[in-house]
Formats: sequence, C-alpha cells, structure tokens
Amino acid sequence: MKLHRVIIAAAALAALQGCVSYRSAHGYVLERGETELAAIVGVDSKESVLAKYGEPSLIGTFDRNAWYYVSALDASRAFFRPKTTARTVVGFHFNDEGLVSNVETLDLADSVDVKIASKTTPTRGKELGFWEQLLGNVGQLPAGGFGGQGAPN
Repeated sequence: MKLHRVIIAAAALAALQGCVSYRSAHGYVLERGETELAAIVGVDSKESVLAKYGEPSLIGTFDRNAWYYVSALDASRAFFRPKTTARTVVGFHFNDEGLVSNVETLDLADSVDVKIASKTTPTRGKELGFWEQLLGNVGQLPAGGFGGQGAPN
C-alpha cells in the first residue's frame, strides 16, 4: 500500500514539472550595474558606443548611421507558446561625423503586433499524387545506361 502511494506521489511530482514556467532572455543583456543603454549626444561616437555595448543587434538597412540594441524576455509555461513579457529597443542615431545625434528608447508598449499571412501562393504544374511520386521513375534509365556510361564493348 505504501508503494502505491509513493508511485502516485512520484507521478504527481513528474506531472507538476510540466507546469513549471521558463524564462529566457534574447538579444542584448545588460551587464551587472547597468540599468540602461545611454550615450551623450554630440560627445559619444560610434567607436565609444561600440566599446561600451559591443556590436549592435541591428544596423539600419537604409540608414547605416542607425544602430539598434534589442533585448527581450520571454516566459512560457508547460507546452504553451512563449509570451514576450518585456522588450526594449535602444536606437543610437549618428550624424555624418559619427557622433551620436539622438538616442531613442522603445519598450513593449510601443510595439505593434504583426500578423503573418498564412495564405500560400499556388504553383503552376502538375500535382502528383502519392503513387505517381512513388512509382514515377520506375523503368526510366539514364540516357547513357547505368552510371552515365555507354554499354561495355
């Protein structure tokens, strides 16, 4: 009877482990003692920002003088999809001389949820069934015989 209770308790503990929440950090992680990413406008340069914070997460595609440091915290429980609990994007904008001209900070409240379109583009051509795919090449030999070589002399 005691063995039965031990087995039930072990199964309950194993089931509870699936309910544990997991947290993960992505992108730039603040070092100890850092509370935010900051730069002095007109004083800090690309080199000083690079020395302080390392390579940026993103560099602007159309504006190479815009550097972005992105960080996100996700939490998930059991088998559910992870949910972003915090996101920060710090953008450093540089002028033509390479000095910081603007620092912009955005958080999760500033973000916009983008829905991905689930539609697919149809392709032209013949749709092959299972048997056509499986048996489609049976009986077809390469042009030069086996191994791409002609018949033996």
